[in-house]
Amino acid sequence: MTSSRWPPTSLLGGLDDRVRRELLALGRPVRVRDGDRLLRAGDPATHVYLLLLGWFKVHASRACGDEALIAVRSGGDLVGELTAFEGGPRAVSVSAAGPGVVRRIEREDFLGFLTAHGVALRAVLRAVSVKHRWATRRLTEFAGEAADRRVACVLAEMVEKDSSAGNAIGVRLSQSELAALAGTSVPSVQRVLRQFRDGGIVETRYRQVVVTDVDGLSRLAGLDCP
Repeated sequence: MTSSRWPPTSLLGGLDDRVRRELLALGRPVRVRDGDRLLRAGDPATHVYLLLLGWFKVHASRACGDEALIAVRSGGDLVGELTAFEGGPRAVSVSAAGPGVVRRIEREDFLGFLTAHGVALRAVLRAVSVKHRWATRRLTEFAGEAADRRVACVLAEMVEKDSSAGNAIGVRLSQSELAALAGTSVPSVQRVLRQFRDGGIVETRYRQVVVTDVDGLSRLAGLDCP
């Protein structure tokens, strides 16, 4: 295993250097701009995207017709893999939250690569399991936590995802988006951010949060964030 520019908790960051190079040789690179739609709910699963650089928002459609932010992905992650396995229509939409670089890999090439590389298959399945476990805990035990711990967990996860940005949260999120990720209300997010500012935990700018006390944030989040 060698070091990589992606977080060790990400798919690319956790792969052996040789397997990572072979995976990165698949497909073709695509530069994306803020707001570009990579995947759209309901579309057929013809390809996956390997995220190399940037931040990406995952939305699910709601019964009322609009979309709810349910996750944020960053460089090193993979999107579209679950429906690539299933072969059914996509369940979520993914769009770029700023400029970025991805690799588009056709479904058959992706599945063929995993068939030939058991290490990569296990890594992808592990990444799918982590996403599922996070979603499950977010709907169960995480939902019973106080708003300050929910917000702290979300912010701590963001800092871990992108060390290149220092302690600044690299993706710009509105208070309503942060509330959606934390499973709480906008007034609660406003109260918690004010509390964190007063405690010297964060600084807030327009649609951006800078964590000024990582250890303090980790204590607030606890050791078992979803």
